[in-house]
Amino acid sequence: MRDFLLGLVFAIGGGVIVAVARTYPTMPTLQFGPSLFPTIIGIGMILGGVLLTLTSLTAWRAALGDSRGVVGRFDWRGLALSLVPCALVVFYILTAEILGAMICMAVSMLALMLMRGARLWLAVIVALVVSGTIYWLFSRYLLIPLPEGLLLSQRLPFSSLSLAG
Repeated sequence: MRDFLLGLVFAIGGGVIVAVARTYPTMPTLQFGPSLFPTIIGIGMILGGVLLTLTSLTAWRAALGDSRGVVGRFDWRGLALSLVPCALVVFYILTAEILGAMICMAVSMLALMLMRGARLWLAVIVALVVSGTIYWLFSRYLLIPLPEGLLLSQRLPFSSLSLAG
């Protein structure tokens, strides 16, 4: 049941991405525009979601012959764990301006690593190093300003504001 629901969510999400990407403007000098990559990602999500949904339907057919039925096999914990990454994306969107991108990334990575059974000390170190590296690469080399948040506002030596000087 979890794979069926996740497959539907991915297929619908891919359809929304493709629909939104079709509204992007086209470039008169190019044969492709800013809608190319979101459309490719959306089509991939649609295909993956449909494939996941169809394979779970075949598993349902096999389970219907089982004496316990499909309802006895439903894994609520697995479904909840599958939705945690979506909840962390919503957490990032809602709190990045307040906490900052680096802290939000670190908290998200820490939560995901602890969910998968990593040791606390290793999860903390990896989350801090990786989130700091990602923030540094985006702000220093890719020149993409990420939210610093109120806590770290203008305190980071490699922040996007220090690039102007």
